[in-house]
Amino acid sequence: MENHNDEKKRAQNIIWNASGDYSFTSEDGAYAEDGSAELYFNFIIGAVHKHYDYPKLLSFFNYLKSDNDHEFYRELTWIGLENSAFEKIRDERPVLENLRRDYARKVLENGRTAEKNILQEVKQAHYMRALGQEIKISGRLLEILNAIEFHNDMDTEQIIDSMKQIIKLYFRFNAGTYETLTGKKEKRSSVAEATKEGTDEISSNFESAPAMDIAVDESAETSRDLSFQELDEKQKKVVFDIRTTNKTVNQDRQFIQKYFGCSTLSEPMTKKLENILCVGNHKKSNLHFTRGEFDKNSGNDADAEYFKKSALLQRETNLEYYRQDFARNYESISKLTNKIRNTLIAHFESSSSWSKSGTLAAQKIWRNVLLDDNKIFVKNFRNNPGNIAVDILLDSSASQVERQEIIAAQAFIIAESLTRCQIPVRVYSYSSLRNFTIINMYRDYMETDKNNRIFNYNTAGCNRDGLAIRTALHMMKNSDSEHKILIVLSDCKPNDIQTNPATGIIPARIEYSGATGVEDTAMEVKKGINEGVSVLCVFTGLDEDVASAKKIYGRNFAKINTLDRFADIVGVLIQNQLKNL
Repeated sequence: MENHNDEKKRAQNIIWNASGDYSFTSEDGAYAEDGSAELYFNFIIGAVHKHYDYPKLLSFFNYLKSDNDHEFYRELTWIGLENSAFEKIRDERPVLENLRRDYARKVLENGRTAEKNILQEVKQAHYMRALGQEIKISGRLLEILNAIEFHNDMDTEQIIDSMKQIIKLYFRFNAGTYETLTGKKEKRSSVAEATKEGTDEISSNFESAPAMDIAVDESAETSRDLSFQELDEKQKKVVFDIRTTNKTVNQDRQFIQKYFGCSTLSEPMTKKLENILCVGNHKKSNLHFTRGEFDKNSGNDADAEYFKKSALLQRETNLEYYRQDFARNYESISKLTNKIRNTLIAHFESSSSWSKSGTLAAQKIWRNVLLDDNKIFVKNFRNNPGNIAVDILLDSSASQVERQEIIAAQAFIIAESLTRCQIPVRVYSYSSLRNFTIINMYRDYMETDKNNRIFNYNTAGCNRDGLAIRTALHMMKNSDSEHKILIVLSDCKPNDIQTNPATGIIPARIEYSGATGVEDTAMEVKKGINEGVSVLCVFTGLDEDVASAKKIYGRNFAKINTLDRFADIVGVLIQNQLKNL
């Protein structure tokens, strides 16, 4: 006991030395397996206190305690903090280079016998990179590693915001479930109590609608701690099925409804559509149609209330973003409206011809008397722009999380411009979670005063683009309009990988990403064009995915580099389609 207290004091002394603040008492401390204070990482803890808002970080950690996997998220955050803190102090403390390398070797040595879970994989890869070694992870794990290795120029707010996005994009954060599962609250430390106000602030702003599972689905054990490679004896007794792991499809439907809102279709109608659309490459998929409206009787369900609150918060964020540049956005609407209207006037201009009825042409009467010609009337014709209908389909997968306010504004500008030109427009989004592709309707053709609902746009989950476009084209068949245009706002990066629970293995039969997803989406676009629908894309992704956009949409896509030119570029894209009708 005495030795333990001595090591605790030693750890605190190291932290004090690094922080320069001897009044600071840290609830964190780093110790080796033998209980001795770890020199390097305790120095990092002190450096984090010195260079960041430590009470705010504690507030963030305390908020994470609402999830039973809070320790996992905390450890993941500390990997990132180690990276940024080391970069900040490496020049003023040259000895840390060697200390870090020694610490990295210990981590890798201890990791040889440790069970390989997500945290272990990421942690080992991080310290292999610190030693200049070739890392052995790829795919989602590599994306997580790159995301959490925070830059040294990031401040506390940016680090917390980055962790929110990482959690939302890659994991299932269950706010409020920790106390429910344990039946008791965690006792706050004195420091946490002192920063309760900060905790409440973060709690109200934390947006963590979960996106997808990396390697496991929910189970009685902590999902972050299950092995990638092997199952223990207890797990080997369980027969895993990718679609129904420890739950039925009906239970998944209930979860999807709780998460995204009530279904607008009856279950028999939904299943009928699934039988039509969920075939071929999407055979194992399901559909959920919603307007994002939640069950009014969900007050006793903490998760449902949380999802509802998160959706409302994102709507306010979207609206605030739009209002901040209201003048520019209003100008974009005016410019785009004029471009569309001028094209309609030119393309659907009036024409006339001689007819047996209409307005009598006095100068032609003689032809009726002498030549028995009945076509002595002038009849005016005008192509009807009401023969056009436009559907706007928004990619609302978690990969769009950093752009959701921009995408909501872009969709509103397009829809409002079309509405002002009296062109029927329908707007909805798509994302995928638990083998369900969710179609969230914001406004229908006749709802000309509902464009404001587009700001309900919220990102979560994966994206099965091919199924979404197939569904959109099927829905458009019900339109009476002669000419149909589908505008897709997407990053052109289809990705809906599901993994076998507790193994991390991706079954080939349901892998949907990379070239497979791009080719499938391109095939659905081609089918739509062959059926007479004009399909075009407003590209919202990264430069590295432009090639995918070209493969899927050919030349019918526009890449928007700046919102200042949004109306001009989208205007040209729509104008070209209208001229070709």
